[in-house]
Amino acid sequence: MRNPNRSCGDIGSAALKRLARYFVLGIALWGVQVLLAPAQGTTLQIEISATCENAVLLINGRIYSGRPVTLSVPLGETVTLQAVTRQLDNCGVQQTRHYFDRWDFNGEPYSKAPQQLRLRAGQLPFTANARVQAVYRSQRADFCDVAIDAQEGAEKYLHGTFIEVRPLDILGDGDGVTPFVRSFDTLTDILLQASPQVSLGNITYRFVRWEVEGAQLLPPPSFDSTLVKLRCRVSRVLAHAIYAIAPAPSGCPDLSIRHLYVDVSQLSPYSWLLSPRAVVRNIGTVAVPIRSITAFYLNGQLIGEVRTSPLAPGADEQASTTYLLTAGSYILTVVADSKQQVSECNEENNIKETIITVP
Repeated sequence: MRNPNRSCGDIGSAALKRLARYFVLGIALWGVQVLLAPAQGTTLQIEISATCENAVLLINGRIYSGRPVTLSVPLGETVTLQAVTRQLDNCGVQQTRHYFDRWDFNGEPYSKAPQQLRLRAGQLPFTANARVQAVYRSQRADFCDVAIDAQEGAEKYLHGTFIEVRPLDILGDGDGVTPFVRSFDTLTDILLQASPQVSLGNITYRFVRWEVEGAQLLPPPSFDSTLVKLRCRVSRVLAHAIYAIAPAPSGCPDLSIRHLYVDVSQLSPYSWLLSPRAVVRNIGTVAVPIRSITAFYLNGQLIGEVRTSPLAPGADEQASTTYLLTAGSYILTVVADSKQQVSECNEENNIKETIITVP
């Protein structure tokens, strides 16, 4: 029986309370559906194959043939590849011995290492769907060591000069700081690129030319004088990047991290995707003449490196990466010119840090 003592206001208040409870319940159910729904855009596809179908590949510890196989790799996870068969008695209908040559990444030579090639989803070069292929050749090759250094004048070595090396060598090593050695074979086309300008102490040097001993010089892919392409002819090759003292500029470049944006999105009840984005700016009065490296660190561990372009005074460029997180607190550090390739007015303003807490 309806209570005659209840007013219209009491009835309306009760109805509003019921409506509020239904609203809260609806929000909770929606949150559960979001957590249980499969995450979109959180994996990358990688197709793995070999030029010889009878090759044996080890992919994350499992054995596969050389036929194409596609893996779905969550962001942040690593794929480990190994070419088990270094030589084959035949390759399809070709009844002749074949030898492992290299790994190709999206059709371009990437690494000469037959074992323990690691690719992390979300980090260079594996930032999008990709194709990786083990390439075999019918020619036998000998090994050679390429010793790389930088010099100014006769026998005056410039230790600490950064040199780019492509592809990765038989140990999976690439770029380095002089002096260093990379091991290839005599059929490899090797690209070396020097920094146009380096600063050691208070002296700035400009690149002049390459001097190579024991290798065949090949036409480089561009007219950039800092780039040289070579192929070994003997077991040991010497590659010298020759520099000269540069005249002092009237000003200097100065790289700085002007802004650091952080986005953390939940992928599942136990994992989150970290997407930091840094704005690198040249606040100096002289252009940054070369490409530099912006590095991202999480609790001191390197999680990504991004190449930024030469920057005019006042110009900026964005650098970003991704990384898979679990619950916890982290210190995110981003460093402009992390390899110290650029001589700057102020070397102390290249770092920016922030604290990230994942519930």
